[in-house]
Amino acid sequence: MRVRDPDPRIAVITPYYREPVEFLDQCHRSVAVQDVAADHIMIADGHPLDIVDQWGVGHVRLPRAHGDNGNTPRGLAALLARSEGYDFIAFLDADNWYHPGHLRSLLQLWERERSPVCASLRTFHDAAGVDLGISEAEEDEFRHVDASCLMLHRTAFDSLSLWLDMPKILSPIGDRIFLAGLLHRKLAIASTQARTVAFRSQYAVHHASADRPIPEGAKSDESFAPALAYLATAQGVSQCVEAMGFWPLTYMRN
Repeated sequence: MRVRDPDPRIAVITPYYREPVEFLDQCHRSVAVQDVAADHIMIADGHPLDIVDQWGVGHVRLPRAHGDNGNTPRGLAALLARSEGYDFIAFLDADNWYHPGHLRSLLQLWERERSPVCASLRTFHDAAGVDLGISEAEEDEFRHVDASCLMLHRTAFDSLSLWLDMPKILSPIGDRIFLAGLLHRKLAIASTQARTVAFRSQYAVHHASADRPIPEGAKSDESFAPALAYLATAQGVSQCVEAMGFWPLTYMRN
């Protein structure tokens, strides 16, 4: 007869920069109402908001912004959680939120599979939070796992330093680089196949797929071009291998 595991300690890491306070509030509330207990660690990338201190979260204030799509605050907060003895670390970007039952679904997946990395899928939303009613082929085919969809067991915590080790030029595709690092380390990754993370999209392609007007300032795939070009250079290969121990394109499928 299997002995029931004790209730695990879960940390949810949210780096934030200059997102509207209502986005941060929705993000935090979605963690607070999960039906499993989790500690929310919100880490300011150089622009802290005093109101966050009132939310009962672990609030970390970095003295300056790092301009790397949240990689530095995400990595530092994750290493802090590791040092404080958490069993699981999940991520949630500041403009996203969890649907009810997200963390429980990941825990149940881990209990079945004992996979060191568990993941979910996303729903896609506009800036006002309206569901666009679309999916993303890369995600559905497991070629992309958004950072907010990940939960790592402590057996995968050695990979946390990837957020800090990757060359800064790669930060626009940081979650793809992180996934490549997990694959390089031969860490098993299981998916709930459930859309339990709400993703507030700033990407033109998602709005176009929903037959919606493209928002002003929306990002295009061209925002990834410098990172992808860098990976294909001799300098990119050598610097990636030196910094992270592998070349990400080996694991990034077209």
